[in-house]
Amino acid sequence: MADLLVVGAGLIGTSLGLALAGSHDVVLHDLDERHLAESVARGAGRRWDGQEPALHAVLAVPPRAIAATLSHLQRTGVARTYSHVASVQAQVQRDIVAAGCELSTVCGTHPMAGAELPGPGLAAATLFVGRPWLLCPDPTTASAAIAVAQQIAAACGAQVVVQSAAEHDQTVALVSHLPQVAASALAGLLRGREAEVALSGPGLRDTTRIAASDPRLWQDVLLANAGALAPLVSQLADDLTVIAAALTAAAGGAPAGEVASALTTLLQAGRDGRALVPVKRGGTDSDFTSVDVSVPDEPGRLAALLGIAAQVSVNIEDVTVDHLPGRPTGVISLVVRRTEQRRLYDALVHQGWLAHCRGNT
Repeated sequence: MADLLVVGAGLIGTSLGLALAGSHDVVLHDLDERHLAESVARGAGRRWDGQEPALHAVLAVPPRAIAATLSHLQRTGVARTYSHVASVQAQVQRDIVAAGCELSTVCGTHPMAGAELPGPGLAAATLFVGRPWLLCPDPTTASAAIAVAQQIAAACGAQVVVQSAAEHDQTVALVSHLPQVAASALAGLLRGREAEVALSGPGLRDTTRIAASDPRLWQDVLLANAGALAPLVSQLADDLTVIAAALTAAAGGAPAGEVASALTTLLQAGRDGRALVPVKRGGTDSDFTSVDVSVPDEPGRLAALLGIAAQVSVNIEDVTVDHLPGRPTGVISLVVRRTEQRRLYDALVHQGWLAHCRGNT
C-alpha cells in the first residue's frame, strides 16, 4: 500500500510529489502520458498500476473532472481518505454531491501557489513553502480526512488556513480570478500591435504575465466561480469607466484640475492596495524595495552582484532582469528589505557599479 496517490501530474501534482517523495511512498497517475513520464523522471513518485491501494489520494485534476474521478476511485476503494486541490470549492462540492460520492472521506483543499504555465516542467519541491494552503471541508467531512489534508499541507511547508467553500470562493475571486481577467483583458489589447509592444518595459510584462495561462482551464474556473467573480469584474469596469470619462474630458480640453481628482483617487487607491500584497512570508510589498543596477549583458554579472550582497550581509529577497531592446546592457533589480537598501547601494557604488535606489531610502 502506497502512502499517497496523486492523480494528475501537472504543476501542482508533480510539485506535491517532489515535496513528499523523499519521506513518503508516492504513486502517480495521469491520462497524459508525457506529463506522467516527466513527473516520474523528475522523482515525484512512481507509476500507479491502477490497482495498488493508498492511504490517501489527492486529486490534482481540473475542477470539472474532480467529481467523476473521485466517484471512480471511491467505487474501487483505492484510498481510505481523499482530498482535491481545486481552485473553486463550492461548485466542486456540489458536483461531488450530485455524483453520489461519499463526502465524509473527502476534504477540499487549495494550495495558493502556482505558475502561469501548466504541466510538470515548472514543478518544484519548494512551491508550497510559506504559502497559504486553504482547507475547505464539508460539514460532513470526517476528522480523519481533515487531519490527513492538514498533514500533507504541513509536510509541504505550507501554512494551513481553514475556510468554508463559500469563503474560499470569495477570497480567490478577489486575489486570483480577478487578476486573471484583468491581465487577459489587457494582454488582449496588444494583439496586432507588435511594433509598439516591442518597445515595452517591465511594467507591461509584469501586468500581463498570468495572461499566458491555459485558456481552457481558466474558462472552467471562471464559470464555476461566476457568482463571486461577477461583482468584482463589474466594480473594476466601473472604476475604469470613470477614468475613461475623465481622460476623455481632458482630451476634449477640460481643465486638468477638473479631471485630476478621479485620476488621483484611482492611483492612490492602487498604491494603498499594492502595499497590502504579500511579497514573502512575514512581509508585504511596503516592507521591501530594490536597488537597480545597470550591467553589461555578460556572463557572471548577476553572480558578482549577489556576492557583494553576501559580503555586506544583505539578503536578496527577489531578482528581476530587464533586458534593454537593441542594447547590450540590462537592469538587474535586487529586491531587499527597505532597511537594508542603503547598505547594499553603498557597497555596490563603492565597487564601481552603476546603481540606483528605488523609492525613498
